[in-house]
Amino acid sequence: MYKWVRGRLAEKTLVLITAVILGGVGATEHFTMTVRHPAFAEQVAAARLMGEALEALSEFRRELGIPINPQLDPNATGLIGEEITELTTSLGSLEAKRTATNPAFAALMVAYFHQLGLAEGDVVAIGASGSFPALLLATLAAAQVLELRPLVIYSVGSSTYGANIPGFTFVEMLDHLNRQGILTCRILAVSPGGDLDQAVGLFQPFTLAEVARLGEQYGVQVILAESLAESIQTRLRIYQQAAGNATIKCFVNIGGAAPNLGETAAALRFPSGLTRRAPVQATGPERGLLFEFSELGVPVINLLNIKGLAVENGLPIDPYPLPPVGSGGVYYVVGYRKELPLVTILLVWLLIRKNGAQKR
Repeated sequence: MYKWVRGRLAEKTLVLITAVILGGVGATEHFTMTVRHPAFAEQVAAARLMGEALEALSEFRRELGIPINPQLDPNATGLIGEEITELTTSLGSLEAKRTATNPAFAALMVAYFHQLGLAEGDVVAIGASGSFPALLLATLAAAQVLELRPLVIYSVGSSTYGANIPGFTFVEMLDHLNRQGILTCRILAVSPGGDLDQAVGLFQPFTLAEVARLGEQYGVQVILAESLAESIQTRLRIYQQAAGNATIKCFVNIGGAAPNLGETAAALRFPSGLTRRAPVQATGPERGLLFEFSELGVPVINLLNIKGLAVENGLPIDPYPLPPVGSGGVYYVVGYRKELPLVTILLVWLLIRKNGAQKR
């Protein structure tokens, strides 16, 4: 050990060292810089893929003869539905639906998956209602760029302005994107949606014929459970069977499908965004997949309170026009200047050495 280390430090030197350390910490916290997210390249790729899908779906909608209302959908994304149709199950925010069409949400999903350390081939279970087709599109774009395995179960019912147009549900959208070679994911199963997943619409039960048609035409399993508890357990079995021997690494909830949220007061307190462990508990057979997966130790990404998520991640509310890819807080993180703590350490070392030399 160097001789200078053995010396006792004078009180004034200790005070000076303390001041240097506190000053170094303060400077490090104050003089921050904005740097690209570690997964910036993948974020940009996912956002561009979502943008390509939006263009394809907008054109597809026009080909089907379903007009795009410029008052409802000024960015002409094609993903904003009507207010009331036979598939409308509840009220929803038009502003939130338009906010979700920003391709930066695909970048946000990349950030969440990166935070969880997901790697190529990892399995992600996804449960979505028809309420936010743009967020389901964003999730699939992120999963494809990261080469994850998405397992999707889709509830056909939608809140107002979601994917509530018969013949242009997300099942048709995804099939078109597959045929165009833009996305490669398939839906595992569909269910009616609505209250208790029983095809209860906003004003009356909607017809099950549309759900049956989707199952038959696109070759997907149809979940017609007699109770919400049965619907929840059926979904768990479908996910587990599809995953095979692989472990489900994450569950993504999109919208307010009853089997995902459950019928408990605790669902209202489940936070939006990424949650590694549920901060609230729920019991009973109708507690929802949010809690089922959380109890299994599976992280949950809950895509609700969209305007709140946008603000939290530096994204605009109801943007017009849609912002360019790569712009927005979600693509960047706060970085610290590494030289500041190094300078602080050096100054402390010099003070100790100088004081020790004086004591010899």
